Amino acid sequence: MGNAQSADVAVLVVYLAATLSLGLWARRLLGAARENEESYYLAGRRVPAWVNGISYAATAINADVAPLYCGLAVVIGLPVAWFYVSRFALAWMIVAALFAVRWRQLGVSTGPEFYALRFGGRGARFVRVYTALFAVAVNMTPWIGAGLLGAHKILGPVLGVESKWATLACVAPLVAGYVWVSGFAGVLMTDVMQSAVIVTASAVLLGAVLVQAGGPQQLGAALATAHPAEHAEIVSIIPAPGHEVLSPLLVLAWLVVPTIGRGGNVDVDGQRLFSCRSPRESAKMTIWALAAMFAMLLLITLPVLGMLAAEPHLYHATASEREQVYGQMLARYLPAGALGLVLAGILASVMSTISSHLNYGAQTVVNDVLRPLLPGARYLDPQRRECLWVGRVATLAILLCGVGVMFAADSLFRIAAVIAGMFASSAAFFWAQWWWWRVNFPAWVAAMLGGPVVYFTLGTLLPRGAWWQEQLARSEAAADSLAMLQAVIAMGLTTLLWVAVAWLTPPESNETLTRFYRHARPMGSWGPVRRLVADHVPADLPAEPSGLLAGGLAVAVYWPAAPAAAAPGGWPAMGG
Repeated sequence: MGNAQSADVAVLVVYLAATLSLGLWARRLLGAARENEESYYLAGRRVPAWVNGISYAATAINADVAPLYCGLAVVIGLPVAWFYVSRFALAWMIVAALFAVRWRQLGVSTGPEFYALRFGGRGARFVRVYTALFAVAVNMTPWIGAGLLGAHKILGPVLGVESKWATLACVAPLVAGYVWVSGFAGVLMTDVMQSAVIVTASAVLLGAVLVQAGGPQQLGAALATAHPAEHAEIVSIIPAPGHEVLSPLLVLAWLVVPTIGRGGNVDVDGQRLFSCRSPRESAKMTIWALAAMFAMLLLITLPVLGMLAAEPHLYHATASEREQVYGQMLARYLPAGALGLVLAGILASVMSTISSHLNYGAQTVVNDVLRPLLPGARYLDPQRRECLWVGRVATLAILLCGVGVMFAADSLFRIAAVIAGMFASSAAFFWAQWWWWRVNFPAWVAAMLGGPVVYFTLGTLLPRGAWWQEQLARSEAAADSLAMLQAVIAMGLTTLLWVAVAWLTPPESNETLTRFYRHARPMGSWGPVRRLVADHVPADLPAEPSGLLAGGLAVAVYWPAAPAAAAPGGWPAMGG
């Protein structure tokens, strides 16, 4: 039975059974029993912000999170918190402050549907279909495959099974079952349970570490003894200048790259925004998600301090060594039964990611691929039950593609890094399509198709430079920093490209622009369109206060900046 005791296997079985039961019952809990598209994919647009926020946080935590973040924590210490603060805090606060209400007021059902309003003619249909297909093929299917592969790496050693088919038989029918029956309501309710399991399991592991150490103060003293030279930077709140893995400069890079463009385009996060019961609730959703995400990540990474005290050499571990730290913690600290709970927590993160991508992927295939290409098809009518069966078939097709990725790959992390760089090169365009009236279809082509070309061209040219080669030779951490620098350079060059194209080509028609303005009420540089609307319908749209864009950005920046401004320079409980 691998490394599992009978108690651990029993905990996993109970967890899987509870997940399936709650997923099947979810339709009644969220009032989604009426069979139509809005109930199946958006839970009737009646979801509270806290449910959507916790669900989104659980979806963002995949199988790679525990080994990745704990591996970083063991070579960084407490400042690892700045890694996930820089990745999520500003980006998600910008969504809450500037975009959530706008997206909810649009009345759309998916992210790609936005382009039916923003661009005119055949260009709008092309962008909508392309965006949907690209999201399913590049965003969703690989992460479903990564989730299934992660589930195999979790269950395989525990249950003593080597075949991926055995893992697939445990996970895929269960997830597909409740997504098939309950749709988005099933995803939401199981996500809330998965989050509770992740938090409980991580708290149990942290408690085991503290009990074995004798308490927080004793753990702090053990850290000071084990790391006399590095103790200050391990327990500091601020990243140490010049730190090889996470310096303040790298934190700044991680703050910029994932943030630029965030909120201007949506996928599974949009499903949460659109399903909220009011625009006000949609603005709260991302704040709930941040709170849930940080709680889970903090509980996942804090136990690593025990490993640092017990195994001081891990502070200088290589990338391959540090990825094993999470598994070593489980073996060192957890008794039978508790191990099963923590493994259930890891499996919860996998199942949340898979279920969210399956449901949203099916929705966007039906709404943004089949419906624009087959506008007269009766079986795609959103009020007919047949369209739900088309979506269910699409769910199975996407799952099969994810299974194919699972069997074809052993690791998707490097691919994920490349995909992130590709998206970063075009990211600024997502803000511009909301904030600048001149953005048009040719500019979209320049950004979305030109961005990856720029990114990969830089990947060929930059390593030829002597300075770049010198930095690459320094360490793996230096190579990671250069990857971020390549993404930033690609972002700047691509932005220059699509801005030039937007200036040199005619804007969208007045009819298209005024229609979008009335639906979206965008902020930013929309003066000519705003005057057109006011001239034709003076009383239709009351004037909005000025400075909303700058004010929203200021609010979004304040939240992640506040901890740095208030930091006293250390964590008292671990000060030794």
